[in-house]
Amino acid sequence: MNLKLKLLAAALPLAFAASSFAAEEPKAASQPAAATAPATTGITKEQAIEMALKAHPGEVTKAYEDTKKGKKTWEVKIKGNDGKKWEMYYDIKTGELVAEKAD
Repeated sequence: MNLKLKLLAAALPLAFAASSFAAEEPKAASQPAAATAPATTGITKEQAIEMALKAHPGEVTKAYEDTKKGKKTWEVKIKGNDGKKWEMYYDIKTGELVAEKAD
């Protein structure tokens, strides 16, 4: 019986070390890939305003997030120097002009 206790006493530290190592390994491996990949932010509202004013100089009356043609967009409303009211829609992810309307 004394021999069994000695073997058990010798084996226990190894068992705990192995189980604690195994428990730590999945934590490091389970980090989401998005945390390490750089995020793409698209364009800001200010950038959309700047692009809209280049296309149609005037006064911005409103600028806000909207959806147009199934895409998240910045909608920029302008009272143009040409006397028209413009609505410009820029894709938030790409900055692409999705639509424009004149009233």
